[in-house]
Amino acid sequence: MAVFVEGRIKISALLLAGGWYFSGEGSHTSLLLSVSGLAYGSYAVFLLVKTLQAVVLGPYLWTPLSRLVCSRDLTREEFFRCDEAPEDIATKRETALDSLSQRWAQRDAKQALETQQYLIEHFSDVRFKASGFESMYPCFQKVVNTALLPHTLTLVDRADGCELTDIGGDKILDSSGCYGVNCFGYTRTKHFMREGQKLAEKLGPCLGPMHPVVADNIKMLLRIFNKEEVSFHMSGTEAVMSAVYQARFHTQRPLTAVFQGSYHGWWDGVMQGAGNDRFSGDCLILKDMAPASIELLKLRASDINCLVVNPINGFGWKNAGTNKLEHAKVDAGLDSIERFRSWLQQLRAVCTSCDIPLIYDETWCFQLGPGGAQELYGVDADMIVLGKSLGGGHACGAVVGPSRLMERRDKHRPMRVNFVVGTFKGNPVVMGAMNAVLKHVLSDEARKESDAFKARVAQWMTKCNSKLDKAGLPIRVAAYRSTWCLKYSQPSAFNFMFMYYLRDAGLQLAWVGTGKMLLNLEFNDAEFEKLTEILMSSAEKFKLDGWWWEGAKPVKTMPLIVGPTIKFLLDSMLTQLGLNAKMK
Repeated sequence: MAVFVEGRIKISALLLAGGWYFSGEGSHTSLLLSVSGLAYGSYAVFLLVKTLQAVVLGPYLWTPLSRLVCSRDLTREEFFRCDEAPEDIATKRETALDSLSQRWAQRDAKQALETQQYLIEHFSDVRFKASGFESMYPCFQKVVNTALLPHTLTLVDRADGCELTDIGGDKILDSSGCYGVNCFGYTRTKHFMREGQKLAEKLGPCLGPMHPVVADNIKMLLRIFNKEEVSFHMSGTEAVMSAVYQARFHTQRPLTAVFQGSYHGWWDGVMQGAGNDRFSGDCLILKDMAPASIELLKLRASDINCLVVNPINGFGWKNAGTNKLEHAKVDAGLDSIERFRSWLQQLRAVCTSCDIPLIYDETWCFQLGPGGAQELYGVDADMIVLGKSLGGGHACGAVVGPSRLMERRDKHRPMRVNFVVGTFKGNPVVMGAMNAVLKHVLSDEARKESDAFKARVAQWMTKCNSKLDKAGLPIRVAAYRSTWCLKYSQPSAFNFMFMYYLRDAGLQLAWVGTGKMLLNLEFNDAEFEKLTEILMSSAEKFKLDGWWWEGAKPVKTMPLIVGPTIKFLLDSMLTQLGLNAKMK
């Protein structure tokens, strides 16, 4: 893998082999090759040591381990007692889960349940998201999904303001943010979509020829982000691919650098660890906020085609997920934003001095304010990836950057081109909606609304935490603008279950268990009060049901792994030897 300087080690080995080959002749060639091999090898070892100090090794080990390590699910009896809870606590938990399952089954009408079940069985994306892979450690999933899986899928009839109405007529407060698309609220986003539809009604698909609104959109994007050129794409993931391709094309360097815990779409070129069966060996995953990473960027600048940063991670919610067994500290909020600002300044300085393109993956555009991450942190990127809310409710992606990085051709070598194009890059319905979004973002109204919302969120966080503290509940909220997350002060292997309690109380969440929750600009004081009530009532019930048992012990996972893994490896070996069929 290129990350671990294997190329340099191979060159060193070749030089040493050449020195050995010519050694019998007693020539200077042998000495020169041997000394060169030793010197180059020593430098390669030095780089390898520095690389190992700065990178996160887990993602590189995940693929081979995932193909070897097996595990079994907890039985229902083990599930409620896995933290060595006494029988009365385990019984409370079991009763609570059964009650939740029965209540949801009664809530969902027969037609709704049939539709939910059909989608779970035949829509693989939905089944994957609903299965809890993001929210809970694998051994818990069977018990929870047996009880709740179909009911976790919300079937909606309409959306108004900050509320969803499901097909049974129940109102649900929406804190999902529609995966980041619904930054401005349903009311305004519906307006954006109508504007897009007006243009689509005039033009139909009309792909290839461009309506003047495309030029208008480009002018506004360049004004907001202070760049020279734009390219349009069909999703945020595709836009990330384009930006990295462009940086690699123009720098002609092999490695793409990212930071631990950042998600840049489902493309396996930048996917970390658990995500894809193929892990790219040219993705350098650096420790975040670590001096060793700064040092490595300097040392390996000639290898690195770009550094991709997710600015919204500055909020500090990386450890807010519930899919791990250990209790992680979450340090999110304004202080985290300020620390990240200082970190970005360091990254900007090293990228400038080393000529490494700095890319902001701001697919969640405008969540940090009308001017985006550059305005918030005061640190400019070379290229910026945009998506989600930019399309005004429609799928889209965009990259803005300087001409030197956006050009698709090598002006001096005509055979070198970077073929990055897309059929729907000028889709009229998207361009029309985007035009409405950008006009709003550039308006004085948007600036005032964004500032007022920021203050309203800060006020809600203070009030909510005060109430949680007075009630003696072991959770707190951290919030900044549209982003918020929960912080658990009571260690528990079952914190993932709290998300189901929130959903039961009428709160819609998108990334169940990842800790990433979003608000939109339509949230008013009444809705914030409702959100506080949901958090309070859910936490009180969760505590009473025994999930936050103070005597909890760490869950022992080795017994769940060792036996199944040994059996799998033995079966695989017997199969390769052709003995399995004979033994059966």
